Amino acid sequence: MRRRTLIRGAVATALAPAGIVLATGAADADAPARTEAADLEGVDVSNYQQGIDYARVAAEGRRFVIAKAGGCQLSEGPYTTSSYPGHVDGARAAGLRVGHYWLSGDFLAPAAAADYFVDHLHDYRVGDVLALDVEVLDDSTRLWDDADVSAWFNRVRERVGSYVPWFYISTGALRSGAWSRTIAAGAHLWAASWGPNDGTWPGAPDLGGRYPDWAAHQYTSVGSAGGASPVDLNLARSWAFELTEPTDPPTGGGLPKTSTEQDGVPGPVMWKRTQNWLRIQSGYTGPIDGVPGPNTYAALQSNMRNWGYTGPLDGAPGTNTWAAVQRLAAAHGYTGPIDGVMGPNSWRGFSRFINQDQWD
Repeated sequence: MRRRTLIRGAVATALAPAGIVLATGAADADAPARTEAADLEGVDVSNYQQGIDYARVAAEGRRFVIAKAGGCQLSEGPYTTSSYPGHVDGARAAGLRVGHYWLSGDFLAPAAAADYFVDHLHDYRVGDVLALDVEVLDDSTRLWDDADVSAWFNRVRERVGSYVPWFYISTGALRSGAWSRTIAAGAHLWAASWGPNDGTWPGAPDLGGRYPDWAAHQYTSVGSAGGASPVDLNLARSWAFELTEPTDPPTGGGLPKTSTEQDGVPGPVMWKRTQNWLRIQSGYTGPIDGVPGPNTYAALQSNMRNWGYTGPLDGAPGTNTWAAVQRLAAAHGYTGPIDGVMGPNSWRGFSRFINQDQWD
């Protein structure tokens, strides 16, 4: 992605609304076999990859294709990409998993953009990825924020029911924002991070603690596939293709702020806020009772993988767990050593993070 739109008149080809097909019966026979354990390689495509040979893409070991459906980043209004139907048809004929993505922009409100996207889907089948590409391109000047992004995903869900949502964003932009509503909307993260951008996978993307985990990783823009080059290459976890549902938002009018930010003494309010943060971001399903136990600590360890924790998710925090917490605290004002020994200054930095409004 991140390439400017090609000739606008050619790109902005209107399509008649397509029906939504349930993937049952004969459609199941056409779908590729589900891979439960292995990560999957795939590509994302737009007008720049017209003529790509999808039978060859499949033979090369790629397993999915995410095709640009259109966007709303142009001042003349929303559009459907001219190459989109051909990409979907070619990928599906080759037995590849199919996805459809929409480019965000200044010239359509999120809910209206979601409606346009759904109305112009080509051969959408339940189980296809429906993705939102969040970046600033062409005539647009503003990155969509958490409220915009979650509104788009939630509107798509209202239109199509349960689906496979992917949230595409660069890791730099991801780390500069907060995404609790998008997480609650059930969106899988499709992280863009290229490293040296030499066509090889540079390792897991750095999320900076802003998302529970990445589902897909666009790791280079200079790959080749199916006789086309350059092509964006992606790695996806098998669970990235699972249908999702939104999680329940916090109830009861929100949680009070913790005084730990001022006094450095952890207490029940700080732990309630921590549990609510872990509920939103890291799959914690226990009570919001301010009494940390193995389930709280296991969810904390899972989240701390984004901050350098490499140990087991055993719910028994030690030096390595707390060193990762200190790294998180350092992003919020803590200036002491990263030694895994939590003291008042470590707790103050951590609580400055946990006192943010999105964890109320």
